[in-house]
Amino acid sequence: MNYKRNDDIKTTLMPDGHVVLFNTKTEWAQVLNPMGALVWEFCDGCTSTTAMTDEIASLLQIEDASTLQNDINSLISEFLGLGLVSETTAGKPA
Repeated sequence: MNYKRNDDIKTTLMPDGHVVLFNTKTEWAQVLNPMGALVWEFCDGCTSTTAMTDEIASLLQIEDASTLQNDINSLISEFLGLGLVSETTAGKPA
């Protein structure tokens, strides 16, 4: 499954690697740590959670990515629950 960022979310990258997400409709904000920011960036509608895990594990030089995969799945679940992303298939909206 792939995930796409909600178009109502404005993203601001902070100098320390954190990202501020601001929902322009609800005026609600959320701050992501640098790991969350990486996952957010990969929510492009084309990248699967498996590909996200592989890319992030490679960037961070993590050999056993099983814990990372669980963390990414949990974060994606939070994103879905907050309406920050939606599920897509094959890069197209579901």
